[in-house]
Amino acid sequence: MAKKASISCIKACTLVVSLIILLGLSSDEVLGQTNANTPAQIAASKQKHIETLAVVNGHPITRHQISQECMRRFGEEVLESRIKKLLVLDMCKKNGVMITEGDVNNELIEKAKKFGMSGDKYVQMICSRRNITVDRLKNDITWHELAIRKLAEKNVKVTNQEINERMEFEFGPKVQVRQIVVDSLQQANQIHSQLQTAPENFERLAKQFSLDSNSKSMGGLLQPIRRNSGLPEFEELAFSLSPNEISRVLAIANNFVILRCERFFPEADLSPTESAFQHERIEKQIASDKLIESARVLFTTEQKNAKIVNVMNDEVLSKEMPGVAAIVNGIQIFKRDVAEDCITRYGSQMLDTEINRMILIQQLKSASLRVEKADITEEITRAAESLGHLNPDGSVNVDDWLQLMTNDDLSKVDLYIEDQVWPTVALKKLVQDKVTVTQEDMDKGFEANFGPRVEVLVIVSNDHRSALKVWNLASANPTPEYFGKLANQYSIEPASKNNFGAVPPIQKHGGQPDLEKEAFGLQPNELSKVVQMGEYWVTMLCLGRTEPVVSDFDAVKEELQKNILEKKLNIEMAQAFQTLRQDSQIDNFLKGTSQPGASAMRSARQQNTNHSSTPSNFR
Repeated sequence: MAKKASISCIKACTLVVSLIILLGLSSDEVLGQTNANTPAQIAASKQKHIETLAVVNGHPITRHQISQECMRRFGEEVLESRIKKLLVLDMCKKNGVMITEGDVNNELIEKAKKFGMSGDKYVQMICSRRNITVDRLKNDITWHELAIRKLAEKNVKVTNQEINERMEFEFGPKVQVRQIVVDSLQQANQIHSQLQTAPENFERLAKQFSLDSNSKSMGGLLQPIRRNSGLPEFEELAFSLSPNEISRVLAIANNFVILRCERFFPEADLSPTESAFQHERIEKQIASDKLIESARVLFTTEQKNAKIVNVMNDEVLSKEMPGVAAIVNGIQIFKRDVAEDCITRYGSQMLDTEINRMILIQQLKSASLRVEKADITEEITRAAESLGHLNPDGSVNVDDWLQLMTNDDLSKVDLYIEDQVWPTVALKKLVQDKVTVTQEDMDKGFEANFGPRVEVLVIVSNDHRSALKVWNLASANPTPEYFGKLANQYSIEPASKNNFGAVPPIQKHGGQPDLEKEAFGLQPNELSKVVQMGEYWVTMLCLGRTEPVVSDFDAVKEELQKNILEKKLNIEMAQAFQTLRQDSQIDNFLKGTSQPGASAMRSARQQNTNHSSTPSNFR
């Protein structure tokens, strides 16, 4: 079992290329620029008249094709959105609520003020980040928020008790503890008994036995506990302890917890003015939170009472009313309008997905390769196994994996295969002959995953001058206790600050070579030099080294080789796809962009070079 657990810790999920497809990597993102030529002029016209939305290496992608694909993936979501808007409109009519264009604009201006931005810049930022149109932001999202808020606000009331509890949570006293979490009362009692006679072993036992992966590597250390955080039994136990005191065994859900108190933090010293300001802010925040819940209840009630017929999801009704998507309280919603909404909301994303798919299809054909059903099955099985979806007998539980990837809707398995599995398999076929695993890869992989790690306390500074100041202070008293206090006072990184410098142990080949080299060169209780990591500067105090997880290379060789091969494949696949995309000639009429393709650009540059080298009397 120990060997199995060790091996499982190195397995990684893949389907990396599906991220490229799902995120809709655009030509702008690949090349870092756009070249607006004829497509830009076409895009400026009414988009509903554009029947060919893109041309990829001479092959067209039609509006009908994108409309169908959008409807398959997003039709239900968009229809549900239309139904919700009709219901909210009906609720507004019944309650005399009216949301004007001015209300919507004022709401966006108020939101912009929180970011110190103008309304126009805020709208531009939100639309860009969420990849939505201004019309949708204003007339769909913001309008809906305002309408439902006005309908629900009469049911919202904030009590003094709620405000006081939130004030205590944010500004009241805190306590920091270490924990050991196990799933057996017998084991918990055994550990507790050991701690009664040797409390100094708490950190070692936490690293050895605790089931909480987030805290065990740091000897069970947790972020400071606050009052009113939602776990009253846990809070009461933590606050009842004195520094260095070991708690009783506490049963929480199906686990058993033992705590050791580290330190207390006093409540914040707020001035009357600051206290009043925070009181008002918290009251508004609670009201906002309760408003959301009130709106949800209000809308759910309205939805239950409404007469909604989903024609699109009913085979019989779809044949009887072929152009109708749904009927809400007697009002028809037409499929053509849902399809256009789909294109408006998701057309650009879906078009990029289809462009990427066409590029892969063309490249497979050029290389005389095909994606077979067996390839799809193998990739799904591999992905399921890599994330530990196994049956009790050790076989791969593919059904469980598919349930997860489709959110328990197995009718969407085909979409999962098309959008995630197929692109991954296609790219693997294109690059698999280029990837090998060397002995050096194996040695580094074994050392990274199973070798010793360095336990350190760290202080992160945002400039070299501050880092040197901290280093000078630490060098005068290089003890874990004093270094931890310095980390709490000076570190700008939240975790190391709140945990008094404690961070997960540093492994080799983890992606920070300078930091790793310095850490592995330290002896216990030795202070590091100041190490630069990008924009930050790190100072470390070495606590020691962990014991290797596995010492027998042959025991994990096969799994390690598979893991490294998959990682190298993923890197090669991402690079290969970027090259394919850059080399493709893509006219995107929906976005109004044109990409001649790297090959065409190289050819043009070569021609220009040839012309420029011609003697002047022949020009």
